[in-house]
Amino acid sequence: MKPIAFQGKDEFPLHRVELFNWVISAILTFAVGLKFPFFIAKSVFIGCLIANISFLFLKKDLVNFLQGKLLQSGKVNKAKRIFYVKYYVRLAIIALILYVLISRRIAHPLGLLVGLSVVVLSISITVVSVVKKFYFNAKEE
Repeated sequence: MKPIAFQGKDEFPLHRVELFNWVISAILTFAVGLKFPFFIAKSVFIGCLIANISFLFLKKDLVNFLQGKLLQSGKVNKAKRIFYVKYYVRLAIIALILYVLISRRIAHPLGLLVGLSVVVLSISITVVSVVKKFYFNAKEE
């Protein structure tokens, strides 16, 4: 799958975010497993899994939208509605999954919260590295 339509040095590295998602998930689950009970570590792992899968679907939809696959019909408003419907359906499914996991005591809420934060953490790390790269490149020029 090709990245977003504007290829080049100004592109945000989504592939790096994906990689960081899985690496941070593994490290976080392992670290929590060493310090806390298995139930908490399992909850962190489940939260990481939910966040990473949701991010993959969101990335796919965004790339399709930005590359114009949804816009080929020429109806921009229809394409936007389709994107938003998919987004909110995915959000509702995640909310339902989280409700079931917490209400049936399959996962601990704080462990899930930590796991769900993985995507935010990896995006933050990527943004800092990209800003740092652009800042130092601009300073040299």
